[in-house]
Amino acid sequence: MIECKICKESFVNDKSFHAHLKKHGTYQGEYYCTHYPRLSLYYKKPVPFINKIKYFNTEFLDFNEFLIWEKNENQEIVKQKYVEILQKRMKVKDYLFAPFHNELKSLHLPTIDLYKKHFGSYNSVCKLLDKEPLFNKPLPKDFTKVNLKNETILVDTREQDPLEFANTKVEKLFIGDYLMNAQEYNYTFIDRKSEGDFLGTLASGVKRFEREIQRTVELEGYLFVVIETSIDSIIDNHKKFKRKTNLEYVFHNLRDLTHKYPRHLQFIFTGSRKRSIDLIPRLLYFGKDLWQVDLQYFLDHELGNR
Repeated sequence: MIECKICKESFVNDKSFHAHLKKHGTYQGEYYCTHYPRLSLYYKKPVPFINKIKYFNTEFLDFNEFLIWEKNENQEIVKQKYVEILQKRMKVKDYLFAPFHNELKSLHLPTIDLYKKHFGSYNSVCKLLDKEPLFNKPLPKDFTKVNLKNETILVDTREQDPLEFANTKVEKLFIGDYLMNAQEYNYTFIDRKSEGDFLGTLASGVKRFEREIQRTVELEGYLFVVIETSIDSIIDNHKKFKRKTNLEYVFHNLRDLTHKYPRHLQFIFTGSRKRSIDLIPRLLYFGKDLWQVDLQYFLDHELGNR
């Protein structure tokens, strides 16, 4: 039961209680900040109210505060906090697998590298919570070495701004925009998107896009969504151009769809068309060997200078 701190009346859920607050002429943020004031762990500043769940789960105003707190706090307490943060994320979402690189990054949570720093590996901390990482395989050793210039890439007839590969053949594809030729077909599909395409697809077009994912699952295949920008660029451009797209909703859909269709879907931000041209043939060639590899993590690290 939820008891109103103003009049002591009780309610069975948040929905009825929040509707009740209107009778007192107060907003949710005003009510919770007044009756349940919260301060961030290091700065000791008031936690801003966005919604009830975020308000009671926010401990740091930004990631910089977290990093400063980490440097100044006892390391055993820091490790406990790392486990707690991951545990909270899993409990709130009730996903089958532990968070992946882009999930942690888009939520401004501790990165996989920070977990490695304190626990030796990301897998080890996930084991403590009895969860398996969504992506848990290493990058194939010859991923960057294999020569794919002679491979033929099939390009969908509806692709409006196709990438230029050494050898291409235009065909109508059932799923995605790019596919390996028939001899190398391995149920791995590529959906290429510009920044604008990505934002539109995961905002107003998300239901239509989900149907494409479902077709992939029906074929027991895998869909790589290759986006020609970066998460940081999307955030910067959103502020710079004052776009109306709800980025929180877009990134929520990215995370939710990836967990909803585990081991069938992965979003990869290459940063440019040039890197997409290099990456796509490798994704198609290695196929199933990459279905459980966190490609974004490797792109942001050892593949970052390619």
